[in-house]
Amino acid sequence: MKKLFYRLIIFLDTADDNDTNYNIGWYLAHHFSEIATMGISELAKKCYVSPATISRFCRALGYENFAHLKQECAEFSSDMKKFNNLIDVDIDLMTKKPKEAVSYFASKVSDVILDLPNYLDWDEIDRVLHLINQTESVAFFGTQFSQSIALHFQTDLLMLEKFTMAYLDDERQLNCAQNLDSDSVAVIISVNGLYVTGNNKTLAYIKKSGCKVILITCNPDFEKMIDLKISHRIIIGDKDKARVGKHALLATIELMSLRYYSLFYPNVAGSIIK
Repeated sequence: MKKLFYRLIIFLDTADDNDTNYNIGWYLAHHFSEIATMGISELAKKCYVSPATISRFCRALGYENFAHLKQECAEFSSDMKKFNNLIDVDIDLMTKKPKEAVSYFASKVSDVILDLPNYLDWDEIDRVLHLINQTESVAFFGTQFSQSIALHFQTDLLMLEKFTMAYLDDERQLNCAQNLDSDSVAVIISVNGLYVTGNNKTLAYIKKSGCKVILITCNPDFEKMIDLKISHRIIIGDKDKARVGKHALLATIELMSLRYYSLFYPNVAGSIIK
């Protein structure tokens, strides 16, 4: 369900507000519950466009058709679906004892960070960083928080004179996958392995390219879900702690950025401002 909001926010934040699709997206953002009971012709009338334009907009947003999009809007109409508690804190505890909720949450995050030394394989990470450094075409693939972290890594790498690709929206990731070849590197980041849902076409193009594939995840079973030959894998934690795994991911990426700096800028090692 959250993917719908994520896709829509990215679309509205990047689209031209004079674009017809922007107007459809704006209407969608303000009328989720209503759309759950609308037909495509009614929505088209509300947006002053044709049903065919609505269908194209749905595909641009990553859905097969209007019915697929409408189904997610219907889920949103339930109060139970309006917030997806991804931080592993009981809502009753937060309601009645927020201070205790903070302590509980902090302990969960602390545990997953303290576990990192037991999971991170620095020999494997070094191989990954050397591969990224030596490859001209490197692209990151992920959704929601994972791809935001990829953007964070992309920015660090660019500051270190290494250009990579990390597109936030699904359509541009798909186009990027189509342009990969056997000399490319695809880095798939998925904390709990949910990237496989709804991204089969992108994964198929990655496979077709014959590129090297790097997997970063908390869920080792993710590798079994995708029909890809994995060149390198970085496991960042326990899949049973996936709800706080995003904190392990952020810490891992920041450590990898620092490691990249230390490996490829040896003359300035030790000169980081404290």
